[in-house]
Amino acid sequence: MERRVGLRGRTDFAVTASNGFCARKVRAVELSGSGIVLDQGRLVRPEKDPIYVRLEIRLPERRRPITAVARPVHSFGQQQAFRFIQISDVDRLSLAEHLDVVHRRGVELN
Repeated sequence: MERRVGLRGRTDFAVTASNGFCARKVRAVELSGSGIVLDQGRLVRPEKDPIYVRLEIRLPERRRPITAVARPVHSFGQQQAFRFIQISDVDRLSLAEHLDVVHRRGVELN
């Protein structure tokens, strides 16, 4: 399996996660071009994880949400990491641009 090294960073924005039966509002706390860490607001129980979830990622600088399909890969406390398994190249680029903006703002504040 090929591993890619890319920009990953802390962030904070709304995400809607749907497993096909119900949708839940959660917060993105970390992001990269290949995945996302979501704060579920409750203790995550891995044994109840769906095989995949549909995500509507609402970046602050975009009107239209980014849609992606992701699978859970790790959980810890209230946070759960997901790897994108379906996302358009344009949307992946939008995520990278968002990280770049967040990173530049952090550098400017220091």
